[in-house]
Amino acid sequence: MSTYEVTDEPILDAAYRRLPDHVKASIQKLHSEAQIRPRNAISELEALLAQYPRLPQLYNYLAVAYSQIGEDEKVEAIAQAGIQANPDYLFTRLNYAELCLQRKEYAKVAEIFDYKFDLHLLYPKRKRFHVSEVVGFMGMVGLYFYETQRRDLAQQYYDILQKLAPNHPMTRRLKQRLAPNLIDIVRARLMR
Repeated sequence: MSTYEVTDEPILDAAYRRLPDHVKASIQKLHSEAQIRPRNAISELEALLAQYPRLPQLYNYLAVAYSQIGEDEKVEAIAQAGIQANPDYLFTRLNYAELCLQRKEYAKVAEIFDYKFDLHLLYPKRKRFHVSEVVGFMGMVGLYFYETQRRDLAQQYYDILQKLAPNHPMTRRLKQRLAPNLIDIVRARLMR
Protein backbone atom coordinates (compact mmCIF):
# COMPACT_ATOMS: atom_id res chain seq x y z
CA MET A 1 0.00 0.00 0.00
CA SER A 2 1.19 3.50 -0.77
CA THR A 3 1.74 6.08 1.89
CA TYR A 4 -0.36 9.20 2.27
CA GLU A 5 -1.47 11.35 5.14
CA VAL A 6 -4.66 10.38 6.93
CA THR A 7 -6.40 13.19 8.77
CA ASP A 8 -9.57 13.74 10.74
CA GLU A 9 -9.65 17.39 9.65
CA PRO A 10 -12.30 18.17 7.01
CA ILE A 11 -11.04 18.13 3.42
CA LEU A 12 -13.28 20.51 1.50
CA ASP A 13 -13.16 20.77 -2.27
CA ALA A 14 -13.13 24.08 -4.12
CA ALA A 15 -16.79 23.89 -5.14
CA TYR A 16 -17.87 23.48 -1.53
CA ARG A 17 -15.64 26.33 -0.32
CA ARG A 18 -17.26 28.70 -2.86
CA LEU A 19 -20.77 28.07 -1.52
CA PRO A 20 -22.50 30.80 0.48
CA ASP A 21 -22.09 30.36 4.23
CA HIS A 22 -25.82 29.72 4.79
CA VAL A 23 -25.71 26.86 2.25
CA LYS A 24 -22.64 25.34 3.93
CA ALA A 25 -24.45 25.56 7.28
CA SER A 26 -27.48 23.79 5.81
CA ILE A 27 -25.33 21.05 4.31
CA GLN A 28 -23.52 20.50 7.61
CA LYS A 29 -26.84 20.25 9.43
CA LEU A 30 -28.22 17.86 6.81
CA HIS A 31 -25.23 15.54 7.19
CA SER A 32 -26.49 14.44 10.61
CA GLU A 33 -30.19 15.00 9.83
CA ALA A 34 -29.97 12.41 7.03
CA GLN A 35 -28.95 9.82 9.61
CA ILE A 36 -31.02 10.89 12.61
CA ARG A 37 -34.21 12.32 11.07
CA PRO A 38 -34.06 11.23 7.43
CA ARG A 39 -37.65 12.09 6.55
CA ASN A 40 -37.07 15.68 7.66
CA ALA A 41 -33.86 15.94 5.61
CA ILE A 42 -35.11 14.57 2.30
CA SER A 43 -37.07 17.56 0.99
CA GLU A 44 -34.32 20.02 1.90
CA LEU A 45 -31.66 17.80 0.34
CA GLU A 46 -33.71 17.45 -2.85
CA ALA A 47 -34.14 21.23 -3.04
CA LEU A 48 -30.41 21.82 -2.56
CA LEU A 49 -29.58 19.13 -5.11
CA ALA A 50 -31.83 20.84 -7.67
CA GLN A 51 -29.95 24.07 -7.03
CA TYR A 52 -26.45 22.50 -6.83
CA PRO A 53 -26.54 19.36 -9.02
CA ARG A 54 -22.73 19.08 -9.18
CA LEU A 55 -22.24 19.01 -5.39
CA PRO A 56 -21.43 15.37 -4.64
CA GLN A 57 -22.10 15.49 -0.89
CA LEU A 58 -25.79 16.11 -1.54
CA TYR A 59 -26.17 12.85 -3.46
CA ASN A 60 -24.52 10.96 -0.65
CA TYR A 61 -26.58 12.53 2.12
CA LEU A 62 -29.79 11.98 0.15
CA ALA A 63 -28.87 8.33 -0.47
CA VAL A 64 -28.22 7.91 3.26
CA ALA A 65 -31.58 9.48 4.14
CA TYR A 66 -33.50 7.23 1.74
CA SER A 67 -31.54 4.22 2.95
CA GLN A 68 -32.49 5.01 6.54
CA ILE A 69 -36.19 4.80 5.65
CA GLY A 70 -35.82 1.69 3.49
CA GLU A 71 -36.38 3.30 0.07
CA ASP A 72 -33.90 1.04 -1.73
CA GLU A 73 -35.04 1.93 -5.25
CA LYS A 74 -34.49 5.62 -4.56
CA VAL A 75 -31.09 4.88 -3.02
CA GLU A 76 -30.09 3.07 -6.19
CA ALA A 77 -31.38 5.87 -8.45
CA ILE A 78 -29.53 8.50 -6.42
CA ALA A 79 -26.32 6.46 -6.36
CA GLN A 80 -26.46 6.10 -10.14
CA ALA A 81 -27.20 9.81 -10.63
CA GLY A 82 -24.37 10.64 -8.25
CA ILE A 83 -21.83 8.53 -10.12
CA GLN A 84 -22.91 10.11 -13.42
CA ALA A 85 -22.64 13.65 -12.05
CA ASN A 86 -19.44 13.10 -10.04
CA PRO A 87 -17.62 9.99 -11.26
CA ASP A 88 -14.35 10.83 -9.49
CA TYR A 89 -15.78 11.62 -6.05
CA LEU A 90 -14.73 8.83 -3.70
CA PHE A 91 -17.91 8.60 -1.62
CA THR A 92 -19.99 8.46 -4.80
CA ARG A 93 -17.84 5.57 -5.95
CA LEU A 94 -18.23 3.88 -2.58
CA ASN A 95 -22.02 4.23 -2.63
CA TYR A 96 -22.25 2.79 -6.12
CA ALA A 97 -19.78 0.00 -5.28
CA GLU A 98 -21.95 -0.92 -2.28
CA LEU A 99 -24.95 -1.37 -4.58
CA CYS A 100 -22.93 -3.49 -7.00
CA LEU A 101 -21.59 -5.59 -4.15
CA GLN A 102 -25.12 -6.21 -2.87
CA ARG A 103 -26.17 -7.32 -6.38
CA LYS A 104 -23.09 -9.54 -6.63
CA GLU A 105 -21.87 -7.53 -9.65
CA TYR A 106 -18.25 -7.87 -8.62
CA ALA A 107 -16.74 -6.94 -11.98
CA LYS A 108 -18.50 -3.57 -11.76
CA VAL A 109 -16.95 -2.94 -8.34
CA ALA A 110 -13.48 -3.31 -9.84
CA GLU A 111 -14.47 -1.02 -12.72
CA ILE A 112 -15.74 1.66 -10.32
CA PHE A 113 -12.25 1.85 -8.84
CA ASP A 114 -10.53 1.61 -12.26
CA TYR A 115 -8.98 -1.66 -11.03
CA LYS A 116 -6.92 0.41 -8.58
CA PHE A 117 -7.18 -0.87 -5.05
CA ASP A 118 -4.89 1.70 -3.49
CA LEU A 119 -6.07 5.26 -2.83
CA HIS A 120 -2.79 6.75 -3.99
CA LEU A 121 -3.09 4.95 -7.34
CA LEU A 122 -6.74 5.95 -7.69
CA TYR A 123 -6.02 9.59 -6.79
CA PRO A 124 -2.33 10.14 -7.60
CA LYS A 125 -2.50 13.92 -7.14
CA ARG A 126 -3.80 13.70 -3.59
CA LYS A 127 -1.48 13.43 -0.61
CA ARG A 128 -4.12 13.66 2.16
CA PHE A 129 -7.28 11.70 2.77
CA HIS A 130 -9.88 12.00 5.48
CA VAL A 131 -10.04 8.98 7.77
CA SER A 132 -13.62 8.32 6.64
CA GLU A 133 -12.42 8.12 3.03
CA VAL A 134 -9.66 5.68 3.90
CA VAL A 135 -11.89 3.50 6.08
CA GLY A 136 -14.70 3.46 3.51
CA PHE A 137 -12.33 2.59 0.68
CA MET A 138 -10.33 -0.03 2.60
CA GLY A 139 -13.51 -1.65 3.86
CA MET A 140 -15.21 -1.73 0.46
CA VAL A 141 -12.12 -3.11 -1.25
CA GLY A 142 -11.71 -5.67 1.53
CA LEU A 143 -15.31 -6.78 1.07
CA TYR A 144 -14.78 -6.96 -2.70
CA PHE A 145 -11.74 -9.19 -2.25
CA TYR A 146 -13.59 -11.38 0.24
CA GLU A 147 -16.55 -11.82 -2.12
CA THR A 148 -14.23 -12.62 -5.04
CA GLN A 149 -12.54 -15.41 -3.07
CA ARG A 150 -9.31 -13.52 -2.34
CA ARG A 151 -9.44 -13.88 1.40
CA ASP A 152 -5.72 -13.17 1.88
CA LEU A 153 -6.12 -9.71 0.32
CA ALA A 154 -9.31 -9.08 2.29
CA GLN A 155 -7.37 -9.93 5.45
CA GLN A 156 -4.65 -7.41 4.54
CA TYR A 157 -7.23 -4.64 4.22
CA TYR A 158 -8.84 -5.71 7.48
CA ASP A 159 -5.47 -5.57 9.26
CA ILE A 160 -5.03 -1.97 8.09
CA LEU A 161 -8.57 -1.09 9.20
CA GLN A 162 -7.98 -2.72 12.57
CA LYS A 163 -5.04 -0.40 13.18
CA LEU A 164 -6.70 2.70 11.75
CA ALA A 165 -10.27 2.45 13.06
CA PRO A 166 -10.84 -0.72 15.09
CA ASN A 167 -14.35 0.24 16.22
CA HIS A 168 -15.65 1.60 12.93
CA PRO A 169 -18.73 -0.19 11.51
CA MET A 170 -16.86 -0.96 8.28
CA THR A 171 -14.04 -2.61 10.23
CA ARG A 172 -16.56 -4.71 12.16
CA ARG A 173 -18.40 -5.59 8.95
CA LEU A 174 -15.26 -6.90 7.27
CA LYS A 175 -14.26 -8.76 10.44
CA GLN A 176 -17.66 -10.43 10.52
CA ARG A 177 -17.10 -11.72 6.99
CA LEU A 178 -13.58 -12.92 7.70
CA ALA A 179 -14.31 -14.44 11.10
CA PRO A 180 -18.05 -14.91 11.61
CA ASN A 181 -19.21 -15.83 15.07
CA LEU A 182 -21.28 -18.94 15.76
CA ILE A 183 -24.59 -17.06 15.62
CA ASP A 184 -23.77 -15.73 12.14
CA ILE A 185 -22.82 -19.20 10.92
CA VAL A 186 -26.06 -20.75 12.20
CA ARG A 187 -28.12 -17.87 10.75
CA ALA A 188 -26.47 -18.29 7.32
CA ARG A 189 -27.16 -22.03 7.31
CA LEU A 190 -30.79 -21.52 8.30
CA MET A 191 -31.31 -19.00 5.50
CA ARG A 192 -30.20 -21.43 2.78
